[in-house]
Amino acid sequence: MTEQTPWLLIDVGNTAIKWRLANAEGLLGAGSSVSDVSSLCKAIEAENWGTAGLASVASDAADAELIAALTASRATAVHRATAKSTCLGLVSSYAEPESMGVDRWLAMLAAHAHNEGALCVIDAGTAVTVDLVSAEGVHEGGYILPGVDLMRRTLNNETDRIHVIALEAPAIVPGNNTQACVTAGSWRAVMGAVESTMAAYPGHRPLLTGGSASTLRDFGLVATCNPDLVMEGLRLWLSQTLDDQSP
Repeated sequence: MTEQTPWLLIDVGNTAIKWRLANAEGLLGAGSSVSDVSSLCKAIEAENWGTAGLASVASDAADAELIAALTASRATAVHRATAKSTCLGLVSSYAEPESMGVDRWLAMLAAHAHNEGALCVIDAGTAVTVDLVSAEGVHEGGYILPGVDLMRRTLNNETDRIHVIALEAPAIVPGNNTQACVTAGSWRAVMGAVESTMAAYPGHRPLLTGGSASTLRDFGLVATCNPDLVMEGLRLWLSQTLDDQSP
């Protein structure tokens, strides 16, 4: 690969846009998180980057707006990642592989690339996903459940007498008011779902990523924490994509 200018990696989630520079050898620097496209463009304006890789769970319209903003700032290619039937030894279980959230796919891609044996990949963000990957790289299926704030919003919107505008500080001990009960119940539900899956598949090494990863670890979840799984998966995917396009 002859590309020398760093790549720009962008991970568009449900609540934030994360970015990071990288190259064929690995991730570079710490990157950052912003709230919208305008803030992203300002944050990367002074950075030296060429090709961009995009992983997004936003709408097609939002992605089009982002790609237009990036290409307007400089002449470059933006490669949009999608889940595939197979990539770098990882094999999807979906009949329609592209319908899987790309963040799940990339997290599994990085996990399988850098670890041996069967894996349980836990991404605790706005939604919580738990995916099982065999030692041979075959996706064995997974689970998707609401994250803690999605649970709060559901209770807030779908019940008449629960009005919790924001959760308290993370806790799993029983609450003594409605806000504390919703907070503890939401975190207990996430912990219970993740721990029960891990207990059902003890031969799968748990790897943990996502914005709520550190909180789950603080509550006692026993898993290897890797905050860069999605970004590293995007880097691996982009490297493979550029190699495939090389003459």
